[in-house]
Amino acid sequence: MRTIFHSLLAILLALSCSICFAATFKLASLSYPPYEYIEQGEVKGIAVDIIKEAFRLMGHQVSINIYPMRRSLEMVKNGEADGIFTVFKTPEREKYIIYSNEAVLQLTISLWTRNDSNINFDGELARLAPYRFGAVRGISYGSRFDEFIKSGVLNVELASDQTSAIRMALAQRFDILISNHAGAIHEMKKMGLLNDFKVLYPVVQEQETFFGFAKKAHLEPLRDELDQVLKQLKQNGYYDLIYKKYRDVVTPR
Repeated sequence: MRTIFHSLLAILLALSCSICFAATFKLASLSYPPYEYIEQGEVKGIAVDIIKEAFRLMGHQVSINIYPMRRSLEMVKNGEADGIFTVFKTPEREKYIIYSNEAVLQLTISLWTRNDSNINFDGELARLAPYRFGAVRGISYGSRFDEFIKSGVLNVELASDQTSAIRMALAQRFDILISNHAGAIHEMKKMGLLNDFKVLYPVVQEQETFFGFAKKAHLEPLRDELDQVLKQLKQNGYYDLIYKKYRDVVTPR
């Protein structure tokens, strides 16, 4: 009887591991071109390709859906989604998110003005306080700018998405648009407006962005495995291939 019991237990464990190995994880993301976006009903983007490949190498499948940032975060917080990408680390989010230790991407945050603007930037955000800023609601623009907003010094007008923010900037609803650098280029090219804007240098910040697992899902072992796979993808040239694939939408012509 003991032998039979042990045999049955081994089978059950094997089945359990097999199910675990072949799991499909529900992931939430935001529309953040060229990293995550929907085109002709398909979720695409630099980060999407990286995450899909990472989970494939770990033996898993993913179901990725695009929502507004606030909803995506709420889904992870409530355990409705297993994970979210790409996100900056913040103290508030760490209450319900377990972040990857390995960054998924490093993003450049920059300032943009209309071509006819005389605004100059020397790297000191405080000197731009007299101007009106435009941003997308619910989006973090890195620790430096987020802290500056909290100071209450800036006058910021919020748009529902990047396309709306660019149109508002063109209509002079505000003076300076803050954006993920590649995202601004991608969207301005798509709208045929890249020549109507110029970027202010230096850039505001270079900041890493991460994958976040829902704490309620208790997926710490998977997080550790993802860290190793992301390192592997960076070392074996996969990242270079992905950036070449999307170079037409992230590089000014």
